[in-house]
This record gives sequence, C-alpha cells and structure tokens, in this order.
Amino acid sequence: MDAKVDRTAARAVEVRAAPTVVFVGHARLPQSLAPNGSTPVLSVELETDSVSGEIVSVACGAIPDLGAKLLTAVLIGHNINESPIALAEEIRRRYVCPSQKAMSTALLNAFEAYQRYTCKLA
Repeated sequence: MDAKVDRTAARAVEVRAAPTVVFVGHARLPQSLAPNGSTPVLSVELETDSVSGEIVSVACGAIPDLGAKLLTAVLIGHNINESPIALAEEIRRRYVCPSQKAMSTALLNAFEAYQRYTCKLA
C-alpha cells in the first residue's frame, strides 16, 4: 500500500463525513530529537468509523515522511476494537530509529483514548 503524506503547511486536512471520531495519542520524543524552540512531543491521530471501528485515516506530527507513510500503511483498515499490541510491535519491528518507542507509545495512547471514550458511552 502506498500512502501519500502531504507535509505542506497550508494543506487541507480531509476528515470523512460523520460518523467518525478522531482519537489522539501523544508521547515525548527523545531530547536529542526535539526541535529547538518547540515541544518535544510526537502525536498519532486515528480517525475511526464510529459504527464499525475501522481506522479510516491516520495523521501524525513530529514524524519524518517515511515513518508517517509506514504508520498509515500499518494502521489503515484495522479495527480500533482490536488489541493494539500487534500493531505497535509491527511498528517497532519496521520503524528503526530513536523515535521508535515514542511512535509506538503514542499509538498505544490513541487506543487508550478510544477505550476511555467507549467507557463514557456505556
């Protein structure tokens, strides 16, 4: 799967029509990777179909382009109701860099945000 990531500042972010919900996870980057003058935080956003749970769109911040493409390719089409452990392990196996742990932690945090959301609905 070839995922295209547009990194321009003026890009239009396309969010699917309702019923979707966006869940976001954050994790701190290693200090050596933090850009000067900005917050050293990596984010992973998962847009999910609120009926089926399918992950329909993925966005991320503070991740290089190829890492963002990999994250998108791994996650699109999976269901947010599944355990995120296998997905996080695949990211760790295929994304080898100092921010690897931060990316998988942010992913797990996005899944936790979904769990908190579903608990509120129950």
